[in-house]
Amino acid sequence: MKKMVIEKEKLKHNLDIIKNMTSSTIIAVLKGNGYGLGILDYARFLTENSVNYFAVSELDDAILLRESGFESKILLLTSTSVEEEAEAIVKYNIMPTVGSQNSALAINEAAKRLDKIADIHLKIDTGFGRFGFLWDKWDEISEFLKDLKNIRIEGTYSHLSFPFEKKPKSTHIQFEKYRKCIDGLKANGINPGILHIANSCTFLRFPSMHLDAVRIGSALLGRIPIENRYDLYKIAYLKSNIVEVKDLPANHFIGYANTFKTKRPTRIGIVPVGYMDGYGVEKSRDTFRFRDILRYVYHDLKTFKKKIYIKLGDKKAVPVLGRISMFNIVVDLTGTDAKLGDEVFMEINPILIESTVRREFI
Repeated sequence: MKKMVIEKEKLKHNLDIIKNMTSSTIIAVLKGNGYGLGILDYARFLTENSVNYFAVSELDDAILLRESGFESKILLLTSTSVEEEAEAIVKYNIMPTVGSQNSALAINEAAKRLDKIADIHLKIDTGFGRFGFLWDKWDEISEFLKDLKNIRIEGTYSHLSFPFEKKPKSTHIQFEKYRKCIDGLKANGINPGILHIANSCTFLRFPSMHLDAVRIGSALLGRIPIENRYDLYKIAYLKSNIVEVKDLPANHFIGYANTFKTKRPTRIGIVPVGYMDGYGVEKSRDTFRFRDILRYVYHDLKTFKKKIYIKLGDKKAVPVLGRISMFNIVVDLTGTDAKLGDEVFMEINPILIESTVRREFI
């Protein structure tokens, strides 16, 4: 048996810290199945703790929340121009991101057909290069929006591309572009609604960028790409049991590719957790500047042959031996009193854990 355990006290601790750091509205980002926590249970926890503004990346997630009874505001972060999707967005009272003339027209026409006024969030591209109107086209944006009678601007936002960089020059440049665009929209008679640009990393590093709302995702899980000087806790772990125990002689290989050989008689335990569950899986490397490549090489050299540890029921740490298999790991039980059926605990990144692994909030 295996399951991912989410510790509600630690999650609430992180939420309380974040609440105490700002007076802005907290938009809880629930993308990636609620960052791996299970979107419905996670949304229930947040609702119980007075968070009633959500953001998702997938339309299906927004619809699932609505059909499960959630009445909170839901922002769809992905802009769409697809007619069927636009109609579902309006039907389910979801706030779409509008980042192009095509997406604005699609939502406006869907709202007209359904005899509704759709609340939207404008997306401004200040340098990320994905969704959004180009920041310096505020005259063009304003003129275009004035003719659309079935949409109403609930908010206007942008997304920062490098808020975790040590020298935040690019972040300040993007922020300034955003402010100029907002000023341009206002000068043209457009009410931009609530303003938000801060994700978790920006929220922690740049309090002046909190504005009216902040989009918080990874910080609630205590998993941030900067030094954790904020007393945020990691909130989840993987739990399983020892399903087999055996003794191996010295000089015996363990696992694929013969990467590990016992140096002494070794007592091993087998745990039914593997990379198919997301254990031992890492987020792919997604930056390719020369200095990033050097950093990756340095990290690999530093962690070469570094052991992975799990904790036994008594919290004693024991190493994983050999490679992680698809469905199993082998751990060193030598010198412990661990036995068949004992519980084991593993540190994990929740968003990488396979969705079929049961989640449990405790």
